[in-house]
Amino acid sequence: MINNLNPILNIGIDRCDKLQIDHLRMVNLLASLCVSGTLIFSALFWFAFKNEPSAFINLVFVGLFLFSFFLTKNGYLWIARYWIFLIFFSQHFYIPLFVLSDNFETELLLLVVPTTVILVFDPNERFPRYALSVIAIFLLFLAKTFPASDPILTLTQDNAKAAYLCIILILVMLSFVLMDFYLLDLQSINKASRQYIYKDILTNTKNAQSIFNKVNKLFLKAKKTNKPLSVIVINIDDFRRINLIHGRETGDRVLINFSDLIIENLPEKTPVGRLVGDTFVVLLENTNTEKTLEITHELKNLIKRNVFLIGHSAVKCKAHFGISTLKKDDFEGYCLIDNAVIAMNEATKLKEDKIKIYIPKNRNTPSLPNTLEVARLR
Repeated sequence: MINNLNPILNIGIDRCDKLQIDHLRMVNLLASLCVSGTLIFSALFWFAFKNEPSAFINLVFVGLFLFSFFLTKNGYLWIARYWIFLIFFSQHFYIPLFVLSDNFETELLLLVVPTTVILVFDPNERFPRYALSVIAIFLLFLAKTFPASDPILTLTQDNAKAAYLCIILILVMLSFVLMDFYLLDLQSINKASRQYIYKDILTNTKNAQSIFNKVNKLFLKAKKTNKPLSVIVINIDDFRRINLIHGRETGDRVLINFSDLIIENLPEKTPVGRLVGDTFVVLLENTNTEKTLEITHELKNLIKRNVFLIGHSAVKCKAHFGISTLKKDDFEGYCLIDNAVIAMNEATKLKEDKIKIYIPKNRNTPSLPNTLEVARLR
């Protein structure tokens, strides 16, 4: 049900701060419920009680509730929040005094207002939460204490019971929708929070902790199955210069586009993470050194050919690479990343082919293409 309301709930979301998105959607939802509830009451007045003036007067409030969508669409969330309650209070103060006299029950004020106020306002905004709840109690007192002497519509006892039953049904609907909305958003927030634990917020790749956890799992799996496991560490050349010339915002966009470029040109579901700053890690399961080297050359050439168009800036990047492959004497998965970082640092010293493979001291150099100078590192 809530998913079908998404276009309505998201009115004004592009003008809203990320921290206020839940409150914005709550205001839009509340306005939608008020409009639908008011239409139900108008239909009740018109068809059940045969009183067209009462129905017409109640329809005026529909237009007032719809005005809150105009406020949220134009970024006036703080006004919309108070506006929705002002009209809600006015409606429920007006109906029992001038439409339905003292036969009409208004427990809706006490049952709905505290719940909606908590969901619409931030927990730190204590004044509106307490003030609006007190106003609801005061209005209920007035409605019960000073009924109109000559209401537009006076109900019989049976009609009063029917109206009260309608309120209870609407209240049940409101409670269901509000709780459904709250639980759905709570689940969404929880899911997003869990993703932030494992993902780099900027590039949407795995963060350092997640990539180290992943390499440890793949390490144990590779040891158990006796299959190869390789790691590529990629660092953007002179990224600080990009920030100085084009600005940090453009630099962030370069990192995003750079990571997207890597992911798009690797096999699906290949683990990719941002280790730190402008350094990325790629984990290649069931991939030996020769195949890893081939993939690395493809990435290097792709990056050299690519131009990132960001706003009015055209940014061209180069990168250097470090490669490490699982050896029999490796004891932890994180060692593969550490070794690839060492090789990557050595690659910065090369003038042409900025790719290095980590080879421990006193280990014979494997047979590799002649285009690569293999470094022997400690």
